[in-house]
Amino acid sequence: MTHLTRRQFLKLSAASLSVPALIRSSSLGLDGSVPANERVTMGVLGCGLHSTTWNIPLMLANREQQIVAVCDPDAEHLAKAENQVNAFYAKLTGQEYKVAAYRDFRDVVNRKDVDAVDVITPDHWHVLMSVFAMKAGKHVIAEKPVLTLREGQRLMQVQKETGKVFLTASQIRTVDTNQQLVNICRNKIIGNLKNIKVLLPFGNRKRGSQDFEVRPIPETLDYELWTGPAPLLPYIPARVHVSWRNHFAYSGGTLPDWAAHYVNWAYWANDSDRTPPVRLTAITENPQTRYEFPGRERGLENFPPADVPWTTTAGYDFLAEFRNGVTMHVWSDNPGIKFEGDEGWVLAKGPSPYDSTLTASSESILSWTPGPNDLDVGRGLEYCMVSRKPGKGLQGVKGGEHVHFSHCVKTGQTETYYPAWLGFNTDVTALAANIMMLNDFPSIEWDAENQKFTGENAEIANQSFLVDRPQREPWTFENVDSWINVG
Repeated sequence: MTHLTRRQFLKLSAASLSVPALIRSSSLGLDGSVPANERVTMGVLGCGLHSTTWNIPLMLANREQQIVAVCDPDAEHLAKAENQVNAFYAKLTGQEYKVAAYRDFRDVVNRKDVDAVDVITPDHWHVLMSVFAMKAGKHVIAEKPVLTLREGQRLMQVQKETGKVFLTASQIRTVDTNQQLVNICRNKIIGNLKNIKVLLPFGNRKRGSQDFEVRPIPETLDYELWTGPAPLLPYIPARVHVSWRNHFAYSGGTLPDWAAHYVNWAYWANDSDRTPPVRLTAITENPQTRYEFPGRERGLENFPPADVPWTTTAGYDFLAEFRNGVTMHVWSDNPGIKFEGDEGWVLAKGPSPYDSTLTASSESILSWTPGPNDLDVGRGLEYCMVSRKPGKGLQGVKGGEHVHFSHCVKTGQTETYYPAWLGFNTDVTALAANIMMLNDFPSIEWDAENQKFTGENAEIANQSFLVDRPQREPWTFENVDSWINVG
């Protein structure tokens, strides 16, 4: 954390450093309980839709964080976030607030007054920015998933070497109903767990065709910087803002995005955080979930093609087998997750993993709560629990991931509830499924100990661009150290 007195902050030259003054605790309603120099000062890397509608409000609502810098290569996105932060703190304090605003993320990371950063970018930036930030001495909360398995391995290594706090940005393990479901499974209230059914949304195929052609780059967008380590493709509006997730240059698609929540939930309830599935099998019988990768018909040698706006699959369907014999069926449908044991079942269904309704094969299953001698996965997370029951826990978005993150930074707890190694293990399932489906493999096998694919299709699988791919200069891991300038 930044340990500067308020007087020292006020003495800093606004003209030379543009340092926002730390807000008094009384203005945050803290009655001095969290002094200004003990708050976690945040830099926001990426100011798109998910940033301004989710992460920035979470940070503004968290009394132990203060946003001092924002960054985005799109001037319109940057201005929106800048105005959002300034307006919030000005209303809170009754004084003008001026958050520092940049186009280049390196300017934020290299600020001495930034304790931590939130990486809220397309997937192809997640690990590169996180590695740079941790090497520069910052703690990191970052969106998921990783782009490739090698990037996930690098993220784990750098977090371990630097000892910085890293949290995969998901609130899933803080929600009381999610904890309730996992407690039911882990305490065998439905008997021995046998099967898990994971339903994830279809990819985006509903957008109109008016912006699927190559267009001039908007003057407000630094497209080269937005592209970063990805190939510099012709600018097509439909594959940049909001729908970038539908092209393999920037993402693995909807599957790894939502799997980072629901597959992680399955791991949690199956006590398999460190043991991802050992085998995946493709399911192709259902025409509603049949996968397709636009541009693949030209062959995989030059896939994904630069002239195809979207290349990730909208539908998917596969079966995963855990080492303990539990199976997990994952397919595209309305979001939900069901756990089936030999003595009953429990189901969570809803628009998101943060807003699910639980049902079960009997009322006694839902009414069960852990006693003092039972396993309770929520123990130790009470301070950041988001309750869907009025009057209990933290309400709405005023809790969860950012409360946990700031708590870990302040206490020196580097093992978060969703660390880099768990993010990697979760991403293995979705990236392996993409590799299997893209290559029309009937199945694929994963060796968790050696972190590689094995078996019949191992040679091709281990050479996939979803395992490793080159980065475009100068946006490479090899250049990260040269970006650090904290002197």
